Amino acid sequence: MPKISLLIPVYNQEKIVRDTLQSVLSQDYPDKEVLISDDCSTDNTYKVCQDFPFILSRNSYNLGFTGNFNKLIKAAKGEYIIFLCGDDIFTHPSVINDMVRIFEENPKVGVVGRYYYQYLDGYPGAVMTIRGDIFTSSCQPSGIGFRKEAIQGEMEHRIFIEVPLMVKKTLDAGWEYRMIGYDTIAARLHFSNGGNAAIRGSYYKTAPQQSPTKNWYEILEKPIGMYLGFIQIKNRASWLLLNEIRDTIKLNPKCLFNIGFWFCALIALIVPGCILHRLSNFYRHRFTRHFVHTKNRKEWLNKLNIYINDYS
Repeated sequence: MPKISLLIPVYNQEKIVRDTLQSVLSQDYPDKEVLISDDCSTDNTYKVCQDFPFILSRNSYNLGFTGNFNKLIKAAKGEYIIFLCGDDIFTHPSVINDMVRIFEENPKVGVVGRYYYQYLDGYPGAVMTIRGDIFTSSCQPSGIGFRKEAIQGEMEHRIFIEVPLMVKKTLDAGWEYRMIGYDTIAARLHFSNGGNAAIRGSYYKTAPQQSPTKNWYEILEKPIGMYLGFIQIKNRASWLLLNEIRDTIKLNPKCLFNIGFWFCALIALIVPGCILHRLSNFYRHRFTRHFVHTKNRKEWLNKLNIYINDYS
């Protein structure tokens, strides 16, 4: 069986990283190296990671999200590389097995995507599922797998599309992709150290000249049409809001005839951010969790007419 490298960049996640690493221990794939890189955490993240039998290093200075990932990619010795963020968990012990099987059966496949769901820290159950294509689903890095030889250069610091851009370069080079049709990752929504990377205003400030709307347009080569993003930006980086609305109209003038565009744009412009933030939390806590259906491994295997003795 080929060697795989599981790459885990961590930063100030002492309260949550243990769950992530426990889920790695549950993976039943035999030949794997687990590489953890601590990006100069100011809490006890490094100390917590020392409790696990993985290869652990600590940066001499802060490399940032992409720099830390690039360091791990260069150090990886596996034929296949799988990403996992320090605040997410695997949902099943055979996730890595399933990914390797797809790679091994399809020599032209350079990247394997997956579905995932989000859950609120401290509350059981999913609040949102992500069923997008290989690009929109890979904006969350956890659970994405690459054939190492298919990776084209380093990860670039392009907000929201760091991994989608890696995927695009891989496919543009002639490689193919496949999707695992069940939720392999449970992505934690939390507020430790300010919360997930993409919900902190500091994430946007690392590249203030970039526009998320323009970045996504470059990947998809069409307007993304996610007008709820206006509300997210109001909550996280309000200084970008007017530019994002302007860019959306410029790239897709037809949005002016879309009710959803006007609803989200006006709400984001008029309603104070503190109120929008509370409404978003209320919506996820009290509403969405009752309507979300996750996809498990058994359903996926049944759909493929595959029987494996160990699935549950």
